[in-house]
Amino acid sequence: MVNSHRGSGIRVKIRFGLLMFGAVALAGCSWMPHFGKSKPPVQETLMKSLTGEVDFSAVSSLPPDAVLEVTLSDVSRQDAPARVIANDTISPVGASPASFVLTYEPKDLGDGVDFAVSARIHQGGKLLAISDTRVSVLGRSGNAGPVQVVLTPVQ
Repeated sequence: MVNSHRGSGIRVKIRFGLLMFGAVALAGCSWMPHFGKSKPPVQETLMKSLTGEVDFSAVSSLPPDAVLEVTLSDVSRQDAPARVIANDTISPVGASPASFVLTYEPKDLGDGVDFAVSARIHQGGKLLAISDTRVSVLGRSGNAGPVQVVLTPVQ
């Protein structure tokens, strides 16, 4: 008598192997969503920096908890408040001049054509010194730094 079940065991193993191969092949395709298609464009954010110094040597003495704030703003629209693009806060202030770095994304400049850097020193809610001269940068001025901002004491 010939054992007919012997051939069916090999067939089961072959079917199982083919089934597993197919499952692995299909699973492998699921992680390739762009197969046969062009990939979407990669948008890289290239941060830029504007550097400079704030001179507050005209300010006689500062309390130890004074804070220096430097701001890059879009001042293109005269009928609207300036839009802040970047700022740097320095505390404790230390000695004059103080270096700053304003980091921004070029896309944040938007349609603006006039940009300015301003600075102020305050303690709590009290303003101690402020920049009273416009320091134009980027945009039409083309000044990409380093920039010099001079503060005047508030009386």
